[in-house]
Amino acid sequence: MTSLLSTYEAEFKTTLQQAKTLLSVAPSQPISQRNGTLKEVEQQHDELLDLIDQIEIEINNGALDLQERSSFKAKVRDFKKQVQNDVKVQLQQLQDSRNRDLLFDGAGAGDDEANNSSGQRQQLLSNHAVLSRTGDKLRDATRVAVDTEGVGSQIMMDLRAQRETLENARQTLFQADSYVDKSIRTLKTMSRRLVANKFISYAIIAVLILLILLVLFAKFK
Repeated sequence: MTSLLSTYEAEFKTTLQQAKTLLSVAPSQPISQRNGTLKEVEQQHDELLDLIDQIEIEINNGALDLQERSSFKAKVRDFKKQVQNDVKVQLQQLQDSRNRDLLFDGAGAGDDEANNSSGQRQQLLSNHAVLSRTGDKLRDATRVAVDTEGVGSQIMMDLRAQRETLENARQTLFQADSYVDKSIRTLKTMSRRLVANKFISYAIIAVLILLILLVLFAKFK
């Protein structure tokens, strides 16, 4: 399980470095080439989020000890910050810059053609913004689902542990009940023996008294 998490971690670091490299060269590229670069970064951004989700699933469902679980959870928090600060923010800035370049590109053309082109670009920008927000909402929903699954798995493990505790307590009660039954039988046996010993003592005393009376009777006859 730790080996699989390490593999996800290595893939995350490699993909993150590739995205950062593309983001660093994108500003100096022509718009046509920059579009392809930004699209590739978008795909890598989605891959990074998928890798984080996979790591969280393995953390929640894997057989990790407390120290390993805490270590990987700390790494996941750091991974999320890196994706947000090093990829998403810079990607959004470059996309905005690209969109502005597209918006003002060809401003020297005729008025009708410029107005038509500007309207089309504005519509494209609006559609892109809607798609971006939709993608963010889907990713947020996916992370919530993963978190919910992790909570459910933790609850199931707690319930299994509580069930084992109850079964052990039940077994202990059965053993205690058997000990009580044995104690009651022992007390009854001791009680019967005590009564029998009393009767034997009374019989011996009666015999002794009878013998004394016989001796006295024979002596004074």
